Parts: sequence; C-alpha cells; structure tokens
Amino acid sequence: MSKLLSELSKPSSETLRPEILEQLKIVSGKIVACDPLISHNKPFKQTIQPGTYSIVAWWHKEEERIAATELKLFNARPVRWEMATKSGQNVNELQEGYIFGYPVDTGLGCFADMEAIDKLTELEAKLELELGDDFISLYDNVIDDVLTEHDDDWGNFIVCENTGLNIIIFRSGYGDGFYASYWGIDEKGRIVSLITDFNILD
Repeated sequence: MSKLLSELSKPSSETLRPEILEQLKIVSGKIVACDPLISHNKPFKQTIQPGTYSIVAWWHKEEERIAATELKLFNARPVRWEMATKSGQNVNELQEGYIFGYPVDTGLGCFADMEAIDKLTELEAKLELELGDDFISLYDNVIDDVLTEHDDDWGNFIVCENTGLNIIIFRSGYGDGFYASYWGIDEKGRIVSLITDFNILD
C-alpha cells in the first residue's frame, strides 16, 4: 500500500487536508480517470450507481499541491484498497512495483462519466469546425478559462448544458507522470470511494 493510501485509511491525517471541489454527475455508471486532453481512456471495469457525487482534493499541507483526488461515493472511511482496473487488466499479472494507471502529459487529471468523455471529444471537433483558424486547442480555447476560476488548480467543465454532464479537472501533483487509481472499501466490504494517487508522498 502506498503512503498516501495509508494516510487516508487513518481517522485523520497530519500530512493531508481535504477540500471538497464540486459535484460530479454520473449517468452511465461507467467511470473514467484520465488526462482529459490526451488520453480519453476506457472506463474502469467496476461501475457505480448513477447519481451526483462529491469530488475531494487531498492537498499536501506543506507543499500545497494536490496529492490525490477522490470520487466520494459514501461518507465512510476506507479500510482497504484495490487498484482500479479496466477491461483486460489483471493486477495478479503485474510485476512487483508496477501499476495500472493513466499517463499525464498536460499536468491535468480528471474524473468523469464515460458519456461526458464522449461529449468532450464531440465538443473538440465542433469547436475546431466552428472556430477554424481561431481554434488553438481545447485547453487554450476552453479549459484554461475553466481552471482560471479556481486559481488554475481545478475546474468544473460542463460538457452538456441540457443534461448537466460535467468533468471535474484538477492539477496532477507535480505534473506529468503515470498515476494509479484505487477503490476504497469500508469495513462492511462496500466500495465507498475512488482515489487517484499523484505520488506526492512516495
């Protein structure tokens, strides 16, 4: 278990402080964690109930960086963790020290419903067509403004006004890298959260 997961299993942490960001809307139950600008990944195998869930940023108190982000399903403390996997991935086949996760090349991570990720792809193509030469990139034309609302640390990107589908985007620790996500399980065996660890504590 990583140092961060050990910290989050404690009743309180001297190293990390939580900040509730925004609510994430889930409609399909299929969850994606990825760099929203480069890797529109497949969803995790584990699904959750459709609904609206809080996203929590866990800040390293000394460095004032986001050390992890959490999709909070229930108000309960995890006592154990399981690496989140996608179709075709098996943690028992991993060599020691290796992880399943997602690559970050823009210093950003996110949580989203799979349908929101599909909308993001559609939106990028639509903007490129509508703006023509004025289209620079999805980041420059849209996401930069979304992040600016919260000091460039995180943003709530609404990808469909009619349905309220959104993507919660956040800075990924020290920036680029490869990051694993983990399902948090409480003492009753219930999945209560999904955490992405940005390796600040390791």
